[in-house]
Amino acid sequence: MGNKAIKVKAEELLSFGIPKQQVFDNLLLQFPEAKPKKVAEVVRYMPSLLARERYRTLHLTLLGLIAASALLRLARPLLQGAIGPDQATAYLSLVPIASLLLGYSLYRWQGQVFEWVGWGNAVGAFGLLNDLGELVKDGADLWTLTGRMLSVSIGGVALYLAHRVFTKPKVEKDPLTGAERMVFKEEGMI
Repeated sequence: MGNKAIKVKAEELLSFGIPKQQVFDNLLLQFPEAKPKKVAEVVRYMPSLLARERYRTLHLTLLGLIAASALLRLARPLLQGAIGPDQATAYLSLVPIASLLLGYSLYRWQGQVFEWVGWGNAVGAFGLLNDLGELVKDGADLWTLTGRMLSVSIGGVALYLAHRVFTKPKVEKDPLTGAERMVFKEEGMI
């Protein structure tokens, strides 16, 4: 059995509301040939039912911020007349394909993407600081400033969710046998 079967079984067990630790232990029993670190990686990047419910509002907020960022990127050239109705191919260049694809991955709770999106957008804080400095001195471009604020907000929310929902399991040694065991954070704990 491959990774696909492990993922399918993990999704099934998590959908029943079973905590990640129990899902991990169950998968190791069902797939004894699988390496524990690989199984832990699969389980780590899947949200539990409890996490989906607990962070639903924040998750929807993140998706809303991404949609607002994409709309802002589309609105500026259209409202400023940079692209005319006769330039059909220019509209394609406006569509934020990467934002839409990442937004779809986030919508589906694909754990690896949360951290990528988080760090990729959080780096925008440096540009935001620069824009805020320009705003104080000479006045900044409000379109750019708003876009950067949305980007940094997206980064902050995505990183928060990445660290709350998709925490890395700890490796603990059994004091009696010395065997290593992957331990997931208890779901009710913050």
